[in-house]
Amino acid sequence: MMDDMGDVWWSHLRIALLRALNDDTGRTCNESMLMDLVNAVLISADRDQVRQALLWLHEQELVVATVVKGSMGATITELGTMVAEGKRTHAGVKRPNVTASVARKALGIALDKLKR
Repeated sequence: MMDDMGDVWWSHLRIALLRALNDDTGRTCNESMLMDLVNAVLISADRDQVRQALLWLHEQELVVATVVKGSMGATITELGTMVAEGKRTHAGVKRPNVTASVARKALGIALDKLKR
């Protein structure tokens, strides 16, 4: 049972990281920003867990992870984008709630209109 819960948590962390990268204009973030973004969606993860998940995603060719001056960064790949958008599935990554994604985009558009 504990392994199952751990697997579920990791799959949620991985999709949260992919979605955060996919939502970023440059499709690239550093580990510190990614840690804040996943914590903002209530997935409590520390820097080591984010790094471990990014390395796993790198091995799966869903992101390209790099280390510059001791800080890890990641850029989402085309395959990673497809997984983040729910157009492809990948073992070990939770399938995103596509309905929530559509609602999030609509909310973003509505917020942009309010800013004008």
